[in-house]
Amino acid sequence: MYPENTLSSFQAAIDLGYSHMELDVHLSKDGVPVVMHDHTIDRMTNGSGEIRDYTLKELQQFVINDEERIPTLEEVLILAKDCIIVSIELKHPKLYKGIEEKLYDVIRKVGMLNQVYVISFDHRSLARLRNISKEIEIGPLVNKLKRSDFRLIDKLDATHIAVNYNGLNEEYIKRYEEADVQLVVWTVNSLKQMKYLQQYPSLLITTDELEKYKLFSSPSIRAAGEYLYDYEQLS
Repeated sequence: MYPENTLSSFQAAIDLGYSHMELDVHLSKDGVPVVMHDHTIDRMTNGSGEIRDYTLKELQQFVINDEERIPTLEEVLILAKDCIIVSIELKHPKLYKGIEEKLYDVIRKVGMLNQVYVISFDHRSLARLRNISKEIEIGPLVNKLKRSDFRLIDKLDATHIAVNYNGLNEEYIKRYEEADVQLVVWTVNSLKQMKYLQQYPSLLITTDELEKYKLFSSPSIRAAGEYLYDYEQLS
């Protein structure tokens, strides 16, 4: 219903009462952190090309879904401040020199250091961010949980680790709880996945299906019969 990584989608997450939201960050040609999943604008806008080849002013000439524009990270954080915790994924940081410092500067400017955590598959980028700030919360992204991840977490002084649903290992869930490291599972869109993870309340769940997950996770809504969908038909 909502185009991904747009102000309308983030507002929907806030309005639905979610505790967290996730976004992806890149840098414009003139060094401004902007929010979009891909490193190109082809899939989501009426333009084409890589984000890093356009200035912010040029990027904002393109439209998403005929009405929205590519938001800056600062705009999103201002929207989210005091409303919702924000998970920021550094996407392809090797493409953007100095992205870690520019990201940190925006977070600090908006006053959101206590309301964000940063994740990435590029663990060297996370290490650079840790060198910039000892207080910002960070976490590696991994496709599958394994024993060596604990050494990585210690090295990064990480507070989170985010894993693909298919790479979740039940053996490690309790270990992460005991280590006081927040385990995040992505992307959980089916009712079957939601039901399975219900037995692990310590996990943070990442989903694209805002209304579906809200219905599934809110017994009071289901009991009242306030259905946006036929709950039994959710899949």
